[in-house]
Amino acid sequence: MRIAHIESSMDWGGQELRIVEQTQWLNDHGYPAWIVARPGSAILQQARMRALPLLSLEIRGSVNPTTFFSLRRFLADNQIDILDCHGNRDSTYGAWIKWLTGRTVVRSRHVTDPIGVNALKRLVWRHGNDGVIVTAGRVREILDEAGLVNPEHVYVAVAGVDEQRFSPDRDGAALRQSLGIPANHIVIANVGMIRPDKGQLHFVRACASLLRRHSDITCIQLGEATTQTESYKQEVVGAVRTDIESGRIRFLGYQSDIENWLAIADMVVIASVATEAQTRLVAQAFLMKKNVVATTTGGLPEMIDHERTGLLCEPGSDTALATSVARLLDDPDLASRLREAAFDHALQYMSFDYMMRGMLNCYRDAMRRSGRVEAA
Repeated sequence: MRIAHIESSMDWGGQELRIVEQTQWLNDHGYPAWIVARPGSAILQQARMRALPLLSLEIRGSVNPTTFFSLRRFLADNQIDILDCHGNRDSTYGAWIKWLTGRTVVRSRHVTDPIGVNALKRLVWRHGNDGVIVTAGRVREILDEAGLVNPEHVYVAVAGVDEQRFSPDRDGAALRQSLGIPANHIVIANVGMIRPDKGQLHFVRACASLLRRHSDITCIQLGEATTQTESYKQEVVGAVRTDIESGRIRFLGYQSDIENWLAIADMVVIASVATEAQTRLVAQAFLMKKNVVATTTGGLPEMIDHERTGLLCEPGSDTALATSVARLLDDPDLASRLREAAFDHALQYMSFDYMMRGMLNCYRDAMRRSGRVEAA
């Protein structure tokens, strides 16, 4: 089976990272895979850094003849069996590929954003692919409610991570010391691109509240803003400037070796207020035995069993976040029980191999629906 992922986004985030890591895994496990992306895009740069097969393609509009014929030629020349499309623009080109060449097309949906439906979108969703991959059951529900999919043709790919890379044995002591974080402090982390839907403003306000009551905690933000969200970052920073100046809240930027930075944390807070499907951060934290507090946004309740593997709270509330974090700070036995249960669950259901084996089965099902057979 030979697979191409097409992604027209120029930015870098969890969706793009997931595509890169899937492509890496496929190639490492004997399934030749490519990334098709726009010149100058972050995902193309990452693919080059990892020496992954790629095509730099000007993905213009949704029906540009030059783009279509270049994509069709690439798929034919490389004998691609599956075209996996990750965005609206990509999926429209995928639909044309399916209709005009008969090649198998899969559509992936990574977010829980509402979908504006018109005649063209309905056509592309219902008839422009041979299967759909979503990153949360909630995404499947949204698509089904909008009448855009046959639920039987939708596969929920639970976010999986490498359990060797994200291990509880990873030692963060040296990094913590280099940052000057006291050894007795509990470190509370938020990880992700700084933008309104990720809720960092609620996170830092909750942290500021907790700092008034707890002298032995340090709060860190791992992630950076994009050009479009720089003003939001300034709002977030401005809300807690005094605590930043004192070193109790720290903005540490984007870190590609996120496992080493998670190692210094004791607790991970996911403050999302929109778009969250199933972030791999939950699995990463579980596998590293970090407590997780998250909102009930999107697919997060599918990943976190409240009061068994983590704590859930309402989105958009500084108070709710602070209250949930305080429960774990004040009850070490509860924190320990949640960590151990989460670790056991993640080992069984949240590994990257588990996710990818399921995706391969989804690809095979899509090929059968399109009348194609996987090469022996």
